[in-house]
Amino acid sequence: MSHKSVQAHPLASETSIRQLLANGKSRPALDAAKEWHKGQGTAASESLLLEAYIARIQSLMRLGLTVEAKALAELVRERHPSARAALDDLAAVASARAGSLDELVRPLNDPSLPPERRSAIEETVAREVHDLGALAQCAALPADHPLRQAAAALNRCLLAVTNGPVEPDSLALPEVSRRSPLAPWKLLVRAIAALYRCDDQQCRECLDGIKPETPPARLVPPVRAMLGGPPPAPLTSAATALVSAVTGNPAALRKALESLDHAFTQERPAAMYAAMRPTVDACRQSAPAVLTRLKQHIYVRSETAGLEQKRVLQTLGGAPQMDACFYRLRAHAMEQTHEPDDLLDAIDCWDEFRQHAVREGWFPPNGAEAATLYLHMAATMRRLPREALHEVLKTVDLEGLSERGKDLYYLDPEKLYQRACALDPHWEAFSQWMEWAAGESRQKADRVAESWHKICPSDIVPILHLMDSYSRRNAFHSALQYLAKAEAIDAVHSKVRRARLRFLAGGALQHLVKKKFHLAAARIDEMAALPQARQANRPAFLAALRYIICLEGGDTEQAAALRDEMANLLGSAIAASLLIRAVSQAAKRVAIELPAEKLQKERALPVAMGRVAALAEDMQMQLNFPHDWMAQAARQFPSGGEQLEIDQLQALAAVALRAGHAALAYAISATGLSRDGAAAPRFLLLRAKSLPPDQFQRRAVCAATAAELARQQRDLEVVEQAVEVLREDARADLSLTPEQIADVVRRERAAPATLGGRGKIPDYGAFFADELCQCPRCRAARGETLPPDIFDEDEDEDDFDESELPSDMPPEIARMLFDETRRAVESGESLPALLDRLFGPRSRGGRSRKGRRA
Repeated sequence: MSHKSVQAHPLASETSIRQLLANGKSRPALDAAKEWHKGQGTAASESLLLEAYIARIQSLMRLGLTVEAKALAELVRERHPSARAALDDLAAVASARAGSLDELVRPLNDPSLPPERRSAIEETVAREVHDLGALAQCAALPADHPLRQAAAALNRCLLAVTNGPVEPDSLALPEVSRRSPLAPWKLLVRAIAALYRCDDQQCRECLDGIKPETPPARLVPPVRAMLGGPPPAPLTSAATALVSAVTGNPAALRKALESLDHAFTQERPAAMYAAMRPTVDACRQSAPAVLTRLKQHIYVRSETAGLEQKRVLQTLGGAPQMDACFYRLRAHAMEQTHEPDDLLDAIDCWDEFRQHAVREGWFPPNGAEAATLYLHMAATMRRLPREALHEVLKTVDLEGLSERGKDLYYLDPEKLYQRACALDPHWEAFSQWMEWAAGESRQKADRVAESWHKICPSDIVPILHLMDSYSRRNAFHSALQYLAKAEAIDAVHSKVRRARLRFLAGGALQHLVKKKFHLAAARIDEMAALPQARQANRPAFLAALRYIICLEGGDTEQAAALRDEMANLLGSAIAASLLIRAVSQAAKRVAIELPAEKLQKERALPVAMGRVAALAEDMQMQLNFPHDWMAQAARQFPSGGEQLEIDQLQALAAVALRAGHAALAYAISATGLSRDGAAAPRFLLLRAKSLPPDQFQRRAVCAATAAELARQQRDLEVVEQAVEVLREDARADLSLTPEQIADVVRRERAAPATLGGRGKIPDYGAFFADELCQCPRCRAARGETLPPDIFDEDEDEDDFDESELPSDMPPEIARMLFDETRRAVESGESLPALLDRLFGPRSRGGRSRKGRRA
């Protein structure tokens, strides 16, 4: 390009120079830029020339011509002083590539270094530092400089992960932050560790985070190749050699593993045996370091698949190593079957794991890890049905194992919880222990709460439990002592705020029983001083207590005034009479009865009973009504129960169920279902509990609907009660679709409001299509084709034949079973329901797989 052409076409020349730079042709670009600057001589042309010089110097450095690059940089520094800063950076990079990092990192010692300059140096460190050891020993930085410390920590971890297994915790590397220029090295270290742990997912995630312009990025393609599958780009010869040295022949091993896994998935024993040996051989050749773990996995999976263990051992070439990893793996596998005998095996394996883990140094024998393991063993033990546990234990020689020194502590959940709470006492451990104890007996739950309170006196849960427990035993003095402790911890707790009034009420009733009226009056005065005693209908309860004292003292005038006060507070004289009767019974005084003829005329009886029931439940006072009262209330309820609130309806329903009065409970469910709101699950459950035995399908459907709606509202109490109803009817597996649930709610709201009332009773037979009755009458009703003589009246329906009975079965027992079975068939009762009715709801127990225990 001539001088004249440069002057004639300045824009075209500048454009061509920049195009040459963009294409990486630094040498012709530099020649053209020199000619351009000679012709122009401006600041813009000098700037473009310097860009060309820097591009050429960088090109020489990439080619490994460091000496030539430094010489050209010195020449430019002399001719163009304005480029000194950029050339200094290039010189530092060149020195770094030559193995000397001092010139690059020395400026980092200057505390006044501008942030942009510091950032540029750190970016250069991230791109150019290939030797972590050299940076860790760089004398240009003080020994405590964060960059040197990070490099030293990374260098140690890199050597560790490339020479043997390491624990993930040792790779935390707190010295290297996410913003550190050495952060890509941290990801590389973790990726290599994950590769050797066979954690492919974490390895890939670490590789994805490595910036492509940093030195660790050079190892990303070979590590991805080690994970299996084709690499994203052809590997260099060095990368190919590295992959071969690390993995051997991973393709063959992966193919063998896939074949073995497919055989196990298809449950083909012959294919399983055939695939085991090639898999072990391929692992021995390609990855001998994981052969021990592979044999353990194959052995445990073959055991759960039911294969012949002797043949498996022969195929594997011997027994797997029985270490902590093996017993942990086997315990997990046993837990997945959900079989009672396998769950027992799992608990035994967890104990073996604990012993081996302690010997192998995984954790100390009496640390938090052991406590966590005890809690898991106890939770597994609780999955065993009691009946199934007893059956399984019959096959275990407990005495023989004890004689051989086998400690069977793990068969007792209480011992497991005791050990866990002794080693690591905390809220979760004690709460699990007390939950189990509450299912065993009140005495056990109290002992656990006392131990919990002794070890953790600031926890409020055991105090609340003991407080309630003493109050149920009418030990109100002790209950108030625990209440004082609870108030000192959390005075605004809902149970704490309600408890004092209830305990004082219980104490007052107890004093009335013992005829200590002055002490009862003192308790009543204490109650009256509490703010919560003036809420809702509670003043009526205090008036009732004072009414009893006045009657006993002969003060009839004051008693009459108190009776009028109760009538005003509760809304009716009948409600006041019901409350006086309830309190009289609780205080063991003479009950005040209402004339039966007055009940016939009293139209507000349901409202009065509901209000008194809610007040009694609020004060934790046992309440019962005479049967004729509840019968009258049931007849009046469709029109007389609309004034009751939801809590009053539920309290009265509890009284009706406790008394076994299904008609009143059903009428209450109708009123409750007519209300819109979140209480629908509770009233559907009430409907299920109040239905007669012949409506067993409707009972099951109502309970299942209540359970599903309660799950959506996270009302665990209703869920548990509904599931118990389903279990009693052998319908625990009944599930409904959202459309069916909505249909059930609609039908039950439209159902008759009273038992035996006018209207269509919902029929849910379509929900049980797979359980249709096959008796001739039901089949004919469904229009199914029957043999012509199926209803032959001359046929003897009683085909009971004693000659076909077993020799040891009494004929009268056989006749009874025969008659019950025939009635069940005629009524459409299912076989599970028949068995539960005859032998109890838990007669079937759990399944048992034989031959799994020695």
